[in-house]
Amino acid sequence: IVPGLIAVVLYMPALALALSLAREKELGTFEGLIATPIRGLEYLFGKTITYVGFGLASTIPIVLVATWWFHVPFQGSLLVFMASVVCYFLASFGLSQLVSSFVENQQTAMLIMIMVFFVPSFFLAGLILPVDTSSLGSKLTAYALPVTHFIAISRGVFLKGMGIANLWGALLALLVIGGSTLALSLLRFRKWIA
Repeated sequence: IVPGLIAVVLYMPALALALSLAREKELGTFEGLIATPIRGLEYLFGKTITYVGFGLASTIPIVLVATWWFHVPFQGSLLVFMASVVCYFLASFGLSQLVSSFVENQQTAMLIMIMVFFVPSFFLAGLILPVDTSSLGSKLTAYALPVTHFIAISRGVFLKGMGIANLWGALLALLVIGGSTLALSLLRFRKWIA
């Protein structure tokens, strides 16, 4: 369960990003940013890159705790795992930016992020029980969550030593989720400041 739980722990920077973006709207500092010549892409990239950096920095202690404290064998490549974490951050940060573009305060952002993405990560994404493929709705819901794909990647790298050749499907899903949600959040951001 520990390699799967890493996906849930690494979702925390996405939650922090959503709260940060909502906080700027709530406090009114966002209007000051709109008055500057900064473009939407630059603003979102600047906000996101900080959380990517902190998320990547926190990945190493998480891997060390998993291997040393919980004695989970790390069979794969650390480079493949870190590249997968970047893809996971792309997808989860895209969702958090999209959520924060619709909300006006931190409380709503936190509620949506926890109820729509964090809690389902435990029950629908295959962390505790396998992904329910008995109905199309449950299958689509599970595979729309980035954590579902990263749980498969994390377990594959940790326990089976899988490389990119074996994980390309899950990595591609993360890139598609990330690319589409980042594009939608940028479009929503442009519409919001217009």
